[in-house]
Amino acid sequence: VDLLVEKAISSASSTQGPRDALRRVFESISSGIIFKGSPGLLDLCEKDPFDTLATMTDQHCEDITSSDVTLFAFRLLAFRQIYKIIDMDPLSQMSQHFNIHNNGKRKRDSDGVDGFEAEGKKRQKRL
Repeated sequence: VDLLVEKAISSASSTQGPRDALRRVFESISSGIIFKGSPGLLDLCEKDPFDTLATMTDQHCEDITSSDVTLFAFRLLAFRQIYKIIDMDPLSQMSQHFNIHNNGKRKRDSDGVDGFEAEGKKRQKRL
């Protein structure tokens, strides 16, 4: 598992957050990296090149690649529920604070004009 995670994360072109890194690991499993005929997973700590997946049977590889767990994990990641995958409590305080105060919309003034028009009015009043 460690070798699979290391290979999936190190092959990314840029630094990734935890959600994207975990999604990349599941994507590599789903793509068939553990099947025979794939590049395999070489253990860099060994002197001689050794594919760590060589002992797995075809049926075992198929079971892991097409398992419901992998598909369910993809679904949870898509809906931002990574805490269920890693079995921890949700960070509800942080996520509520983020959603309430930083929803990507500009604040409106009480008179109903957007931020740019209100800024122009404030400048006119000062002059």
